[in-house]
Amino acid sequence: MPVCVSSARNLKSNGKRNKKWLFMRSKNIWIYPLIAIFIIVFDQLSKIYIVNNMVEGQMPVQVFGDFLRFSFVFNTGGAMGTMIGPPWLYLILTIIALTVIIKYFTTLEPQDTLIKTALALVFGGAVGNLIDRLRFGKVVDFIDADFPDIAFLNIERWYTFNIADAAITVGLVFFAITAFISKKNKEDEAEPPEDSQEI
Repeated sequence: MPVCVSSARNLKSNGKRNKKWLFMRSKNIWIYPLIAIFIIVFDQLSKIYIVNNMVEGQMPVQVFGDFLRFSFVFNTGGAMGTMIGPPWLYLILTIIALTVIIKYFTTLEPQDTLIKTALALVFGGAVGNLIDRLRFGKVVDFIDADFPDIAFLNIERWYTFNIADAAITVGLVFFAITAFISKKNKEDEAEPPEDSQEI
């Protein structure tokens, strides 16, 4: 009889912990949509300001000298001036990418917070540029920064970009780093201790 009572208490206690854990998961999951929404809103507000206050192709407006300027251009292609097809192809590719991100996001564990944050940045940036393509058929770029030159690519001044592009780039770099670290940690955990190998 005492054993049954103890088991019942353990089940009840575990049930409460599971409910609490599920609540925390559902509570924390909203952080990532909020990150994506922040990127989308920030990106679109910046583009609205540029479209309403600048003319495409006008002389750059210096923000921090020649290091950072605002230069309003419409980009019908992809990042860094790439052109792999017509504008509608980028629209389709963006929708496919967003679908893949959502599907992959749902497979992640609750502790994969860094990877989820990276995906939220990429998702927000992709939606920001998608809105441009739906509105204008092209993307609004305006950030003209003079980062270090890349001689072997013949890049003396970086391509003009926007907030969405920056979020995508940071998100992808962040994702690559966290994915590598996560894989390395799992490999280290899977390796048996040296003592056990000797035995």
